[in-house]
Amino acid sequence: MKKFYLLLLLVSVTFNFAFGQIAGKWKLAPAAQSLAVGPTKGDFGWWSNSAADLTTRACLFDDEYVFNADGSFDNVLGTTTWVEPWQGNDPEGCAAPVAPHDGSAIASWSYDASAGTITLTGKGAFLGLAKVTDAGEITNPNDAPASVTYPVELSADGKTMTIDIDFGGGFWHFVFAKEAVKVEADVRGKWQLAPQAGALAVGPTKGDFGWWSNNEADLTTRACLFDDKYIFNADGSFENELGSESWIEPWQGNDPEGCASPVAPHDGSAIASWSFDKDAGTVTLTGKGAFLGLAKVTDAGEITNPNDAPASVTYPVTFSDDSETMTIDIDFGGGFWHFVLRKVEGVNTGSVKTFDANLFKIYPNPASTEITINSTDNLTKVSIYDVTGKEVYTSSDLSTNQKIDVSSFNRGIYVVEVLTDNKKSVKKLIIN
Repeated sequence: MKKFYLLLLLVSVTFNFAFGQIAGKWKLAPAAQSLAVGPTKGDFGWWSNSAADLTTRACLFDDEYVFNADGSFDNVLGTTTWVEPWQGNDPEGCAAPVAPHDGSAIASWSYDASAGTITLTGKGAFLGLAKVTDAGEITNPNDAPASVTYPVELSADGKTMTIDIDFGGGFWHFVFAKEAVKVEADVRGKWQLAPQAGALAVGPTKGDFGWWSNNEADLTTRACLFDDKYIFNADGSFENELGSESWIEPWQGNDPEGCASPVAPHDGSAIASWSFDKDAGTVTLTGKGAFLGLAKVTDAGEITNPNDAPASVTYPVTFSDDSETMTIDIDFGGGFWHFVLRKVEGVNTGSVKTFDANLFKIYPNPASTEITINSTDNLTKVSIYDVTGKEVYTSSDLSTNQKIDVSSFNRGIYVVEVLTDNKKSVKKLIIN
């Protein structure tokens, strides 16, 4: 009995995995022989599409075959698709879709994992070409069957689906590519330099890496750099987790460059925060010594002394569709540095306070003598840190309009951290 339940569980997991792979939007793959027909499976001697057909039959290659997660199915054809003589279009070509193969079908889909088949139920629902069914090629739109079953093979990565369907007089061959689902960009989590050649590169212009880029061997020789973590916490704080060694260069006192102990303030000790401007496509780190990729690279130039680390750095960022890769191309004034980061761990929100960017206000800001911290929530703690991470003020005896004397503070940039029972927020304060 135990073996039976284990087998049942395995079948269930396999089915659900494949179901998840199939669900989504598919198109005919934009390649030669995505459509082909011949006398036997794998023999495309009768006809196959050429690369040129991607243009001449563009109205077909942009059609979508949509497997919805609720089990419904849609043909999304747009205003034109490829319509043939049996549908009343002679010669064949791009034209308005013809019912019932016009996307109006109320249809569903099902997947048989053991048989390796997909069945579309609903008159007019189809994959690849409307005329091709498992009972023969139809010659009149009114002859569309109530359902069609297609043998399918999924690629290991779930991005390609191949169908070789026996229509009685031969085999049609369809290859479909799954459309990537774009995930909302999410900075939160732990990131590392991608373990690949070109994850670090520099050149005179964006996209030109002619000056230098890391190679595969650098993944080993610079392992102390590629294992560094850049941590965007859910509460808005940021950490460089460098371990006992990182890649240290001559401007940091290590000549020749190599793996050595991190040098302050780029040693992970910074009290720092992060913010993401989705519209501008930028990530800003606030806190002296916080960095991404390489400590020397800032948006105001490459620094030549650790003491010159700026109070904040803004990085232009782009994300992959799955939000698992973050690419930075930062103009440092003398050229562009290129960093590719991979997310290695999602954010853990269970042990941190909720981050609320609007938890409090500071005014005036800039200030010289006194500031007021205003919040509608009951504050439990306020702390102020200078750019070195040193705490210069803290208090737990607070009101919703807390006044703080800053007249003794040196001119510069500070980080204000505010806590309530279940929230946390940080803001930049300028003392002039």
